[in-house]
Order: sequence, then structure tokens, then C-alpha cells
Amino acid sequence: MNFFNVCVFVSVFLVSTILSFMLVKYKDIICILDEPNARSYHTVVIPRSGGVGIFIAFILGVLLLDIAHDYWFFLPLFIIFALGLYDDINPLSSKKKLLITFLSSILLFYLGFDIDKYGCFVGYDIILPTWISCLFFGIACAGFINSINLIDGLDGLASLVSLVILCAFAYLGFRWHDDFLFGVALVLMSAILGFLIFNWHPAKIFMGDSGSLTLGFIIVILSVYSIKQSYITAVSVLLLAAIPILDTLIVMVRRIVNKQNPFKADQTHMHHIVLKQQNRHVVQTVMLIGIWQILFTYIGLGFKVRDDSYILVLFILCFVFFYFSLTPKKIRKN
Repeated sequence: MNFFNVCVFVSVFLVSTILSFMLVKYKDIICILDEPNARSYHTVVIPRSGGVGIFIAFILGVLLLDIAHDYWFFLPLFIIFALGLYDDINPLSSKKKLLITFLSSILLFYLGFDIDKYGCFVGYDIILPTWISCLFFGIACAGFINSINLIDGLDGLASLVSLVILCAFAYLGFRWHDDFLFGVALVLMSAILGFLIFNWHPAKIFMGDSGSLTLGFIIVILSVYSIKQSYITAVSVLLLAAIPILDTLIVMVRRIVNKQNPFKADQTHMHHIVLKQQNRHVVQTVMLIGIWQILFTYIGLGFKVRDDSYILVLFILCFVFFYFSLTPKKIRKN
């Protein structure tokens, strides 16, 4: 890392901080606001335009570093950001957001961020035909992008979890001397840190869908890039980004088992339940979930096996443990 790179990261942090401050100060003019409702933990109107500052600072940083060998990935990224921003202004249904994120993921696939090998199980490489791989890729990516959106329910939670995941990719970029992976991860981390100053409890601003969907999509780009470079396997992403993935899977399975609409919003996400267990102490809850993600990410980076079956089994065991630990007894009885 040279002096110019350090200056860029500091500049990205400052730009994100300044933009977040401006978005808070002029919230009544910008009018991208989060009104308190039955599922909210805040009681006053708070701007949810933080994603704008993160996005602008990130794009600026990537352009200054000039590390992208191909800028075509900006196209689906802009679509995702625009989708999130539109949803922050005029709320869309979850099905429409899933559809657009799915199509954007398919576009990313055909722009070169594709995967053909999905792991090695009991000695056999799982290589799918292109059309099946594309379909699975779109579903998996859309699911993960929206999982970051779903955990964005407490002050600083999505920011902290994303920072931990990005630390893993920054480490991989440093270890393999990969300027793109290292630079993009650190630029996004710098943008998030500038925003987190105003997003930490009690939050003065939320990132909104423009922020959470954008974070999820960039993490997808870094994950796919790392897999294509053979730094990690596709299955290891289940551990590197375990918390949002586990939370989404648990909620969906729980709703389906109880014959409920899997897309209907409720208060049964991981952070809702842990918050109740922690006597509604927001910072304590966020820090606890952040520590869980640190442990998962550490294991994911250090789990070096030739057979991905071990990682998959470990993830399934974690899913079962968290499912029963975080599912209220009343729901389990039903």
C-alpha cells in the first residue's frame, strides 16, 4: 500500500462522512425519510438516504485507484443502486425487488463474473451447464443481496456485519497481492466507516435500500471474483458471510413451516429475537451479532479442506443450532 492509496482511502472516508452529515442536515429538503411504524425501533422521523453517500464515495474511490480491469460491472451496480433509491422514495414489493436483483445478477454473470464450479464433494467437482449455472447464480446472488437488506434492522448492524465480511476479502487481496480485491474492499470499508459515524446508536441516518442492496451486490462481486481466482471456494462463502445467509434461511424456513407468506415482513429476524434476549439493548445486540460474524468469517478463512462437504455439513449444523435457538417456543409448538 503506497501513500497515494492511503490518501484515497482517507478521502473516501471523509467524502462519506461529509455527505452523511449533509444528508442528515438537509433531510427535510431531500425528503427520503423513514417514518416510524409497528416494526420500527425508532420513534422519530429519520432520513434513510445514507446509501447515497456510501455509493458516491465508493465510486469515487474506485475511479481514483483505477484498479478495475473492467468497469462493466458498474452497469448492474448502478441498476441495483437505482432500485434501492427508488424503493426508499416509493416502496416496492419484495417480489419486484427480488426480480430486479435476480435480473441484475444474471447481467453480472454474462459480464464475466460467472461461476462454473460450485465445489468439490466426496471427490467430485460440481460443474453445472451454463444455463443451469446462470439460473442458480441469479437465485443465489439475489437471495444474498436481499439478505443484507433484511438484517438492516438495528442501528449499525448491517454496517458492522458488512465491515467484517469485507475484512475477509481485504485480507485475501493482501495475501494474494490482488490490487482489485484489496482496493475495492478497503474503499467500501472506508465509505461505510464514514457513514457509520452517523448510523451508530442512536442513529441519525439509515442506509436505506440504496445502501443495503448496494453493499450486498458489491460483496457478491468480490465473492465471485475471489472464487474465479481460486482464492476461496463457492461453498466457503456460506461461512464468510454466514450471519445474513443464516438469518434469511431461518426466517424463510420458519415461515414456510408455519404456512406463512415467506415474503411477508415480521419481527422474527435474528436481530429482533436477540434484541429481546438482550433486554432491548441495541448496542449490545449489534456487537454480539458482529462477534458471531467475526467467528464465522475467521473459520471460513481458516477452514482449508479439499472436500467442500465438511464446510457444507458445518454450515447445516450451524443452521440447525441457530434455528432452534432463535425460534420462539410458541412458534416451534405451532
